[in-house]
Amino acid sequence: MVLHLGCSVQGYDAKNGVHVRNARADEFALPADKVLVAVGRRPRATGLGLESLQLTMNGRAIAIDAHCATSMRNVWAIGDVTGEPVLAHRAMAQGECVAEQIAGKPRRFEPMAIPAVCFTDPEVVLCGMTMDEARSAGVDVLEASFPFAANGRAMTLNAEGGFVRVLARKSDHVIIGWHAVGRSVSELSAAFGQSIEMGARLEDVAGTIHAHPTLGEAVQEAALRALGHALHI
Repeated sequence: MVLHLGCSVQGYDAKNGVHVRNARADEFALPADKVLVAVGRRPRATGLGLESLQLTMNGRAIAIDAHCATSMRNVWAIGDVTGEPVLAHRAMAQGECVAEQIAGKPRRFEPMAIPAVCFTDPEVVLCGMTMDEARSAGVDVLEASFPFAANGRAMTLNAEGGFVRVLARKSDHVIIGWHAVGRSVSELSAAFGQSIEMGARLEDVAGTIHAHPTLGEAVQEAALRALGHALHI
C-alpha cells in the first residue's frame, strides 16, 4: 500500500486517472479503476434557528461540557453536531448519558477511549492514544506488535497480513492504546476499549486465557511481547 500524504486532488479522467499535486506543487497522475471520494463530515448546525438560542459554539460545532450540556440550561447536544469524533457509537453513548441525566441520574460523558474503525480491506482499528500523542504528552511508552502471520486463526482464514499493536506506560504497564490492521480486526475493538476503560495492565491481558484458534490471541501475544516473552514469535 502506498500513501500519498499532503496532496490535493486536481481532477480525474478515465484515460490518466487521478491528477494529484503534492506539497512541493509537483503534479502527477495515479492510474485508477475506481475512485472513492471521502471528504469527511462537518456539523450541520445551520438552518435550525440555533442562532436565536445564543449557544456557545466551538467552530461549526456546538460546545458541550462533560455532561453533554450546552451553554443554555436544559439544552443538550449529542452526536456529530458536537464535533469530533463523528462516530455513531459515540453519539449513542452520549444519548444514553443525556437520557439518564434527564431522568435524574448522575452521569458524565468522559470515556477513556472511543474506538475508531476503517471498514476497509484490510480493516484498521485505532483505540486510545497513538505513539505521537503519547510522546507529545510526555508519556514514556512500551510498544509491541504481533503479526497475524504467526496467528493460527489468521492462517486458516488465509489472512496472515496485518498485526495488533499495544502501547502501555512504561512506569506501571497500564495500557493506553491499541492499533490493529487485518481481516475482521473490527471485532477486536470491544476488547481494546474495555481494557483501556478498566485500566488494565499488560500483565492483565497477558495473563488472560484466550481461546485457540482465534484472532484475539494476537491481543494477548502483543501484551506478552511488550513484556518480553511472546510465545509464538
